Amino acid sequence: KGFLTQSTSPSSYDRNFPTTGADGLYFDLEIPTGIDGSQLSWTVNTGGSISATVSWTRPRTDSHPDPLYGTTIQNDKWISDKSKNVTRVTLHGPRASSSQISSSNPRSLTRPSLPQTFELVGRDSSGNEIRYGFVLKQWFVNRGYIQDSPSAQTAWCNRLGYRMPRVRDLTNAVRTYNPPISGAAPSSSRNNYIRHIGAGFFTEWGRMSFYANNAGFDYSYWTSDVAGSEQFHVGSGPGAIYSDPASRSYFAVCTAP
Repeated sequence: KGFLTQSTSPSSYDRNFPTTGADGLYFDLEIPTGIDGSQLSWTVNTGGSISATVSWTRPRTDSHPDPLYGTTIQNDKWISDKSKNVTRVTLHGPRASSSQISSSNPRSLTRPSLPQTFELVGRDSSGNEIRYGFVLKQWFVNRGYIQDSPSAQTAWCNRLGYRMPRVRDLTNAVRTYNPPISGAAPSSSRNNYIRHIGAGFFTEWGRMSFYANNAGFDYSYWTSDVAGSEQFHVGSGPGAIYSDPASRSYFAVCTAP
């Protein structure tokens, strides 16, 4: 379902979810019993090129198309009861435009100064107050549905002012068969992620296709890690690590820093 609050102390907000983000991704806050979420007015305290908004809204009941596989995917699929409103936090920041995505030589994109701390403060007329803080340490930008070689995708990221991620930036999976490689710590015991705060983009956010406006985050993405003639890529669904010759084409997600 999600992560428990790890810290209510501003000095250790960096222990809370999320530490990674991308434009349009969102998560829901669990409001304590006895407080009416609909009565809370929210202030977001932060400074930087990334922002966050908090809204009292119904979970999404619509779906979005998957143009690669020709299917439709239900939004907010992890929420079984969509009749109740949620307190939703949405991240807003640099995102590649359609012209940048389609270009092999895109113009540069704003590169956020990270880490960036957020403190969300909700208050009602009775004086109740809720605070939730987190620290974004990495920001990701997706190239949508463009598949290409790792060298071409790396060049695209670099022209934006970003870099190609390493395996550990995306997953904490462990691949033991040849060629072996491990993702972020704490490590999974197999070649799938085990959900954990701070252990990779896909590890934190889970199945990307279930989010509305995910812009195609549900495929396999090249990394900068290589082993001989093989280059590693990571599947966003299970967070599994794969390898293929650099002549193959897969998708790109870029990161800063």
